[in-house]
Amino acid sequence: MTDSFMHYLKKIKLGVFFVLWMSLLLPSSMMAADNSLIIKTAEINSQFEAYFLNADFDLSFSDELDEAIRKGIPINFIIEFELKKPRRYWLDEEVAKKTKEIVLSYHALSRQFILTESENRLIAFDNLTQAKNELKKIKNWRVFDKSQLDDTEKYSAYLQVKLDQTKLPKQLQVDITTNQEWQLASKQFQWTFVNKK
Repeated sequence: MTDSFMHYLKKIKLGVFFVLWMSLLLPSSMMAADNSLIIKTAEINSQFEAYFLNADFDLSFSDELDEAIRKGIPINFIIEFELKKPRRYWLDEEVAKKTKEIVLSYHALSRQFILTESENRLIAFDNLTQAKNELKKIKNWRVFDKSQLDDTEKYSAYLQVKLDQTKLPKQLQVDITTNQEWQLASKQFQWTFVNKK
């Protein structure tokens, strides 16, 4: 009887340990799922005398970020592209560097969500989901000219997308460094661009 009682106690201890372990893991994984920005694909295509970038990424906002947009706080995203020429005995040489800014905002009078690009391109949407779906794509962004390339066959291309915290209202910037809700940046996406001569 003592053996069966001890066995029963061990099962309870294991069950309690499992519940505690899951309670520690679940909140952090749920928090990580609230805000995410992951670049899935990126490619460079040539058109006439220039090269253009197309990319897709996964993007999800926390409820706090969604609510801030609906209350009229504009959210700025920075897209950074770099093209480098690999060098064997020195740092890679920078061939091209481009930055694009996209602002997601809510226009209360028209009740529309607006995406504004740094090239002054403006698109309006009836709901936030549509605006976010458009924000997930980079289409035909001119990133460098053919004249910037030499006879090198392979180059390293880099892409990163992040929320620009410096453009948020000052009152939000006070505690933003410790607030995970406002930490939104992709890892740098790297791939090899082949110069087809």
